Amino acid sequence: MLRAGFSVFLVTLLSIQAQGQQRSNLAEVLTARGFTQLVDLVVTAGLADTVSNGGPFTIFAPTNKAFEALDPQLVNSLLADTEMLKNVLLYHVVSGRVVSSSLRDGMVADSVQGGPLRINVNRNGVKVNDVAVTQADIMARNGVIHVIDQVLMPPEDVGNLAEVLTSQGFSQLVDLVVTAGLADTVSNGGPFTVFAPTNEAFQALDPELVKALLADPERLKDVLLYHVVPGAVLSSDLSDGLVATTAQGGDLRVNVNGNRVTVNDVAVTQADIPASNGVIHVVDQVLLPAENNAGNLAEVLTAEGFSQLVDLVVTAGLAETVSTGGPFTVFAPTNEAFQALDPELVKALLADPERLKAVLLYHVVPGAVLSSDLSDGLVATTAQGGDLRVNVNGNAVTINDVDVTRADIPASNGVIHVLNQVLLPPENLGNLAEVLTGEGFSQLVDLVVAAGLADTVSNGGPFTIFAPTNEAFQALDADLVTSLVSDPERLKKVLLYHVVSGSVLSSDLSGSAMVPSVQGAPLKVSLEENSGKKTVTVNGAPVTRADVPASNGVVHVIDQVLLPPEEMGNLAEVLSAQGFTQLVDLVVAAGLADTVSNGGPFTIFAPTNKAFQAVDKATLDTLLANPDMLKSVLLYHVVPSAVYSPQLSDDQLVNTVEGKPLRVNTYFSNNMDSVTVNGVNVSRTDIVAKNGVIHVVDNVIMAPAGNIVEVLAADPRFSTLVAAVKAAGLVDTLSSEGPFTVLAPTNDAFAKLPEGTVDQLLQDTPSLKKILLRHVIPSSTLYSGALCWRTYNTASEEQITTHRDVLHHVMVTSGDKRATVVMPDINASNGVIHAIDTVI
Repeated sequence: MLRAGFSVFLVTLLSIQAQGQQRSNLAEVLTARGFTQLVDLVVTAGLADTVSNGGPFTIFAPTNKAFEALDPQLVNSLLADTEMLKNVLLYHVVSGRVVSSSLRDGMVADSVQGGPLRINVNRNGVKVNDVAVTQADIMARNGVIHVIDQVLMPPEDVGNLAEVLTSQGFSQLVDLVVTAGLADTVSNGGPFTVFAPTNEAFQALDPELVKALLADPERLKDVLLYHVVPGAVLSSDLSDGLVATTAQGGDLRVNVNGNRVTVNDVAVTQADIPASNGVIHVVDQVLLPAENNAGNLAEVLTAEGFSQLVDLVVTAGLAETVSTGGPFTVFAPTNEAFQALDPELVKALLADPERLKAVLLYHVVPGAVLSSDLSDGLVATTAQGGDLRVNVNGNAVTINDVDVTRADIPASNGVIHVLNQVLLPPENLGNLAEVLTGEGFSQLVDLVVAAGLADTVSNGGPFTIFAPTNEAFQALDADLVTSLVSDPERLKKVLLYHVVSGSVLSSDLSGSAMVPSVQGAPLKVSLEENSGKKTVTVNGAPVTRADVPASNGVVHVIDQVLLPPEEMGNLAEVLSAQGFTQLVDLVVAAGLADTVSNGGPFTIFAPTNKAFQAVDKATLDTLLANPDMLKSVLLYHVVPSAVYSPQLSDDQLVNTVEGKPLRVNTYFSNNMDSVTVNGVNVSRTDIVAKNGVIHVVDNVIMAPAGNIVEVLAADPRFSTLVAAVKAAGLVDTLSSEGPFTVLAPTNDAFAKLPEGTVDQLLQDTPSLKKILLRHVIPSSTLYSGALCWRTYNTASEEQITTHRDVLHHVMVTSGDKRATVVMPDINASNGVIHAIDTVI
């Protein structure tokens, strides 16, 4: 039985996660690359949110010149018919991330619109529907872009499989389909995938076989249906080692090597010919089903030469089970794998049939699990009861870090995957202390003994140990090591800070979370993925090797020693050591040095020296002259508890020591997850101190001057808007708790309206109210970094769409009106205001 390897422990601990992202989204990349006409049409068609946040997608992106080359009447028709425009745009989009190296000559890909795209690849490059790809593999967070020099238009419907086979010249196959009474099925059934032999393939058959088939329609039908797989399976869906069950009932074995695809070792010479009820792949030989079914697992293992495994199966009394039981998936070690075992272990196994049985059953998973069913991080429970960890990286598959060298050998009662090592169940592994010793962690083991933890590490658990290498301990300050060794209790706390209760595999991790250590203080465990490579860090220290198993837990290797907060300096000391000189000087000037040193725990959002230098000199002088005012500003940066970054969430209000709340927002921007506090960027997180944690911010955070109405009323640039808000009776609404995001037209924006419009609206309360509410996004605080490439429902129950232009200005579209944000991120106690240059 297969199960995803998520322990209850981690389900609880990882409830607050920050999803790792690496790139801008497709809409942002298209904008940055100058595809202005495509982006404008995407917005017009109402697809901005899909292209920004959906996917992954592959976009074949026409250049501006490609759109300019279109017939102007066609362009006008598209702009007048949103559904038609959407249809054309979605014909340029394929689901999934398809990089150029995955494109093969003759491939047909289904577009999101539904119509097929035909790919051709030769030495001159790649074409899509005969249109040249001029630049490939522009990567985005949610997909990939290939540039084309013409706009693609969706085709008319294609014929059914019988019609396409006929038009493509497969006359012999079509004649045999008719003879076998399958014409109606091929015409009207499906969808099917047909591996279609050429006329030459049929002509190469033994004439006696052809006569026998023609004389026996049922046998002919069997042979033809052996070329048919239910469902429309494109070449992009095929993977090396895939086994597909045919409509005849037998299996086809697919192998993929580079651009070469074979089915039962017969070459596919052309792929992905579309039909209305399926797809055709051309093969150069006729496929013949086996006259007899494959043997059982024992028979197949014997025939394939697994003599040592078969002998041991017999010795353990499992021959009948392997022959007649099942279905089973057997991970079968080669003879060489058994020969590589320690001879003493082999003797011990042969002398103890029950132990041998346990080892063999650790290679067996109930059910027939094909390689196509395996996924990275999957945990499979064996017939022995222990778990196997599956990892998939491209075409490479490992089981407990042992290579699968051949996959999907079929048997009548299961399937076999070949391994190049013997797997040993956990009880045959040493305990954590033994594994650490065997893996060469001599300094860690010595310190475990010195701290009196040897028995716990040997017999307790299960535990997850983040194990520093010998080099990591050697890099520690020598005085610190001496001090720890001389104080066993202190040493014990440091060591237990590397230990988490439960057996936590790397595949159990997702995003970022604070995980309590056995010592008590939390560890920040993060999983990041970049270009397909996963990296795990613990308090920022990379895990250099993961998932070293032991009978009572698991070991992850790290290249640094982790020190618990109590081994760090206090907040004042850490701030000084980290170079926050201006903040420290102001803390002293405000009389807060003792609080920051000895109080807490606190979370400090610490402005950099540059942040203080950017403050107006007069403001800074006023603060220095007024210690109480300075104290208030500084305490507005302090939260009365230790709040680590995984505990921060979007639109979260966090109370400060000063008494007023900070508003936290999280979003994706500039190729990374971003966190803001009152709209100020958090540039570094989770600097740990003995009495709290520090997050670095790029600006000094000032408390909002009031609610949205009060902030607007205090700024003369919004006097017309304030008058309109009062006339529409919206003062109480926009002064309430919110939160709101307000797109605030300036006086100049109102002045652009036709003469007399403002006065007329001020007398027409319902119309004025609807227009004003169109500028309000309720229930969220959207700073400019998070605002873009989405469609929002406004308080008027209408929709607006946001994106960025090539100069990174935020653009807001409502119907046929478009505004530019001219002044973003004006803070208010109940939301945020963005000044815009046009009334929408």
